[in-house]
Amino acid sequence: MKRIYYLILVSLSLFILHCQKELSFNKSMTGASPVTATIQGNVVDENEAPAQGVTITVDAKTAVTDAKGYFRIRNASLDNNASLVIAEKNGYFKAFRVFSASKAVNQVRIKLLKKDISGTVSSSSGGAVALANGSIINFSANSFSNLTGAAYSGTVNVYAHYIDPTRQDIGETVPGSFLGNDKDNRRVILTSYGMLAVELESSTGEKLQISSGNTAKLSFPIPSAQQTSAPNQIALWYIDEKTGLWKEEGSATKNGNTYEADVKHFTYWNCDVSGPTVNLAATFVQSHGVPLVYTGVTIRPQTGWATAHGYTDSLGQVNGPVPANIPLVLEVVAPYPCYNVIYSQNIGPFSSNVNLGTITVNANQSVITIQGTLTNCSGGPVTQGHAIIEYDNIIRYASVNASGNFTSTFVSCGSGPANGSITGVDIQAQQQGQSTPVTITLPVTNAGTLTACGTSTLEYVNYTLDGSPVNLSSTTSGDSFAGHDVDSVGTGRTVYIQGYRSQATNLTLHFPGSGVAGSFQADFISVNNYQNITLLQPFTINLTSYPAVGGFFEGSFTGQFKDASNVTHSLNGTLRVKRR
Repeated sequence: MKRIYYLILVSLSLFILHCQKELSFNKSMTGASPVTATIQGNVVDENEAPAQGVTITVDAKTAVTDAKGYFRIRNASLDNNASLVIAEKNGYFKAFRVFSASKAVNQVRIKLLKKDISGTVSSSSGGAVALANGSIINFSANSFSNLTGAAYSGTVNVYAHYIDPTRQDIGETVPGSFLGNDKDNRRVILTSYGMLAVELESSTGEKLQISSGNTAKLSFPIPSAQQTSAPNQIALWYIDEKTGLWKEEGSATKNGNTYEADVKHFTYWNCDVSGPTVNLAATFVQSHGVPLVYTGVTIRPQTGWATAHGYTDSLGQVNGPVPANIPLVLEVVAPYPCYNVIYSQNIGPFSSNVNLGTITVNANQSVITIQGTLTNCSGGPVTQGHAIIEYDNIIRYASVNASGNFTSTFVSCGSGPANGSITGVDIQAQQQGQSTPVTITLPVTNAGTLTACGTSTLEYVNYTLDGSPVNLSSTTSGDSFAGHDVDSVGTGRTVYIQGYRSQATNLTLHFPGSGVAGSFQADFISVNNYQNITLLQPFTINLTSYPAVGGFFEGSFTGQFKDASNVTHSLNGTLRVKRR
């Protein structure tokens, strides 16, 4: 069975406290298990609105979310045990998502946390910053430095956000997941009793930290649902930004209904009890056998508030850690805003890894099946291709079978939009059709026959670096492309175009856009393995086509840059990349 999206776990505290000595930790998940696959997902802001213009990083590849908050990266370097997605946008804390990747299409959903200033302190006197929920960050005098370690003097802006582990959307909000490495470097699953995100900046925006040899004191309010089970002493964990996993460092002490701890640096901090697990796998299908794709699944103890969270992949599969030796409830859950349970089953207890096989979900009023047929330019069936289905800010890539038929599912709250759209793509002929509006009906929407013909889908980034040519093309297995036009409030419009084969062979261009064809000056590039690039202006991008979404950026570019050793390099080429 393939490993799929990691079930993000908040396990039952009583189980961990009383049973962990009887179980062994699952050590099979601590090593790397590389896989190359597609990763896609949606990012939302603090109000659940689609977050546009979010920079997504997966290993060496990047993408930018569109107006639907959607991103998709093909041929990403992932890991069966713990893949990492990083999401960044000005005005928000950096977000991390850790998941277990499969060879199918992997799905994630990330909710950003607003980065608002919570208070200020003077570096010379220190002081306390309190949040509305009772969280407190207390600083000592003369305990601040910049990132080079030099002492800082002046006003310190404190940005902080408390994360309640019992909130309904914790599976989307938790930094990374609830996976961590304890002080003995064992991979463990965590039960959180409160989290804090904290960042420090100078009055001019310079990043700050606690200076060496000093600490700050954190106070974490314990959620009311957890106060009776909260231990007097609890391990403290922080996010390792290189892996997205929590790392154990120090401990916190219970004082009334609050945990207090001293920390030496700032990132995300978490009060947790850790425990061992077993792996659980399952495949979910709709009543007529169609895989239930990219659908939320939770697994929780039959007694207790905590849940595990995950998403099925493009084959309807999930796989991840769950608590061992206690009765569990498996639920399939509709997305925001209702979070309705559309399927439930008691399972367990399990003392070893388990595969539940195929589970059929009968929920015709919550699951929308969209189907149809694609034909090629000759009128025959498309045998190698897919339909791009857009509905309710969600995008599906539904592959065709030998007869050109495609089908995909959407789980909704039963009150979604009345319309969607479908674009047919013929991979073999490198053609796609026009976006076709579709009226959505429950439980099945039949889009009929659609033509995947009319526009070439060929993508390429051809560049010559210091006289050596490189040709990246969609006809070459392993080459992938990204093209975005992001219009962000306060920063203007920016175009991102990327061609990628490997860390040693890739090119990315960033430049201010206008919405129409013309000449533009690059404000950032990356190419191959060069670091700390300095652009030499003019570095010109000439676009002969500046398309709407679904069309193709086309044009050429030329210029020079200096590398970290101050050596000048010449770069020029041509491009044709789809605007996504």
